[in-house]
Amino acid sequence: MTGSNDSVQEQFSRRADKYTTSHVHASGKDLEWVVAEACLTGREHILDVGTGTGHTALALAGGARAVTGIDLTARMIENATHLAAERGLVNVQFLVGDAVHMPFADHHFDLVTCRFAAHHFVDPDAAIREMSRVLKPGGLLLLADHIAPDETHLDEYINRLDWLRDQSHVREWTAREWQRRFQQAGVSTNVTREWDLHMEVSWWIEQADPDEARRAEIDRMFREADANTRAMFSIQFDDDRQPISFALKCALFKGRKAALIPHSESDRG
Repeated sequence: MTGSNDSVQEQFSRRADKYTTSHVHASGKDLEWVVAEACLTGREHILDVGTGTGHTALALAGGARAVTGIDLTARMIENATHLAAERGLVNVQFLVGDAVHMPFADHHFDLVTCRFAAHHFVDPDAAIREMSRVLKPGGLLLLADHIAPDETHLDEYINRLDWLRDQSHVREWTAREWQRRFQQAGVSTNVTREWDLHMEVSWWIEQADPDEARRAEIDRMFREADANTRAMFSIQFDDDRQPISFALKCALFKGRKAALIPHSESDRG
């Protein structure tokens, strides 16, 4: 699937209010895991990329010195700024900006986070390189997102399903693809969590509000899924054979940017 920044902005401008109240984005065990893995001391400068309406940035703000959230969509940033003001948080700022061209100096942040946004990135390789650029040597990167299974037909299934629901969807990558991308950007990573994110089908569809043709195709894909696909994504039906729930596969990646190696006395000449 392919996307563009224009489609991302159009989709999320319409849906900003839904993301402000979305329980998937505003809470959940995965948000707790991100905060726990950050191991904050109160001294950190944090960047949250693809911040949306700011839920991850706001969750981290209480334990950090300063948090910056950046997102491509101005309406999302407006809502995030409003939420921060409502909560009386003065160490958080939100900026409109592109993940592949961020207005920050090299080696600026102690921690960079990205939660449930990366599957919308038009150029994820450039985005990860940019996250690495602004991260201090030895700094931490935490990325949580939906992932695709390694099996090709399951990968294709979930990516088409997500694209039918939301035209701003670019791709759910496999864990191996993400780890290769991190490695190329100079960040060593491991998967600290894998989980199933269970979704009520009707709620999941309404969050993106696709047209009737896309809704019908989504319904068909659920109904015609083979046994392996139904098991992988925990697809459930009611007594009338209506799809009622399924699960997205998710992972939390924890990465560490390589530290600078000091020159030895002999190297200094």
